Amino acid sequence: MLSILGRSVRLCDGITRREMLRIGGLVFTGLTWADVLRAREPSPTPPLSPGEGRRPATFGRAKSCIVIFNYGGPSHLDTFDLKPDAPPEIRGEFRPVATSVPGVSISEHLPRLARIADRYSIIRSVHHRDNDHAIGAYLALTGYSHPRNDVLGIEPPATPLDLPSMGSIVSKLRPADRSMFSYVTLGDLRHLGHFDSLGQNAGCLGRTYDPFTLPFARPINGVLDMQGVTSVMTQVDGVQLDSRRRLLAQMTPNLEAHTRRAFELLASPACRNAFNLSNEARPIRDLYGSTSFGQNCLLARRLVEAGVPMVTLYSAGNRDWDTHGANFRNLKDTLLPPMDRGVSALLDDLDNRGLLDETLVVWMGDMGRTPRINRDAGRDHWSFCYSIVLAGGGVRGGQVHGSSDRSAAYPATQQVSPADIAATIYHCLGIDPRAHVADQQNRPLVVSAGTPIGALLG
Repeated sequence: MLSILGRSVRLCDGITRREMLRIGGLVFTGLTWADVLRAREPSPTPPLSPGEGRRPATFGRAKSCIVIFNYGGPSHLDTFDLKPDAPPEIRGEFRPVATSVPGVSISEHLPRLARIADRYSIIRSVHHRDNDHAIGAYLALTGYSHPRNDVLGIEPPATPLDLPSMGSIVSKLRPADRSMFSYVTLGDLRHLGHFDSLGQNAGCLGRTYDPFTLPFARPINGVLDMQGVTSVMTQVDGVQLDSRRRLLAQMTPNLEAHTRRAFELLASPACRNAFNLSNEARPIRDLYGSTSFGQNCLLARRLVEAGVPMVTLYSAGNRDWDTHGANFRNLKDTLLPPMDRGVSALLDDLDNRGLLDETLVVWMGDMGRTPRINRDAGRDHWSFCYSIVLAGGGVRGGQVHGSSDRSAAYPATQQVSPADIAATIYHCLGIDPRAHVADQQNRPLVVSAGTPIGALLG
């Protein structure tokens, strides 16, 4: 991926990203994005097969998608699928509260989301068998199981042979216009020391379709600190950028068109403005809260409003939701309040701007948590049944799709796979899930093996 001002991780050529910026500023960024923009021609979606009928009206309803990925496995039993009648060792400490949708309850620690439940749909029957973080994230973010998903506990690094993330597919088939990035990730997915954890990059499609990645913005005294990103993206003007481009041209006489295009993109006023949260009205910034998660929800809204078709927002920190211990304390005090505020503000803000109907918002993780509480007051890995939330972009709000059994251990009705979720995202974005894309060796890849969840669409 291309990342600006992240951790001081040493690259294969022996320099760090921070050193890259110190040595050459946007020169090196431009060089990387030249590679990223090398094959930006869109591929058409195949026509319907004879007799397949007309596409549903929801096909292509969404112009953009925001995926909020809470890495580590949020507990479904303590968020969107509480079991108040189960034994104490299963139901836990939290109580359900009524929502704006009659008969639908969620956690008492999600009060803001409870008030706007008519704007989103809950799936309570997601199921897969890749019951570990790295392979679970790969499955969730690509829609396909990792080749080593049969061995739990392994942490394979990302490789050029991986299948592409959903964002990379969107970047190839639904690229942004010439003034904006096509796939942006906020934060990065790290697991046990691997910077490029599984599922977030372009893999076999080639680095052309990797995301443009920003590290998590952090609030300092209530003001968002972009760790230098603001200065890079908003304070470097066209004159400075052009001087760097001319310097690079002197160093590299055969400066190709893609390198020039990379500088044009980084110099785009629309692009720089989208990343500049200081232009946002204070009441809107306050609506999202001052946490890094909330402010990055706001940044995600600004990006899709500016024309970025795919934004993936990772939870701040590493494996925040992996609550093997102190599950209830961590959820109540640390994890749920910013999530409740940030996601509800995002849905409200998009709706007030008339953007929710054309922006698909997906909240999900790599798995759920065990029904039975362990001796450390935590819940362990459980991919066999969990919940996700979808809103906008062709998804009807106020629904609950599928159900779990009495202990939320397995789906009881309407089982859904991560492949089906991926197919639904593609459908809403106007990408045929059965479309083929070619990898770098010109081998055909099927976009998705899943089926769009028709009951949610309307």
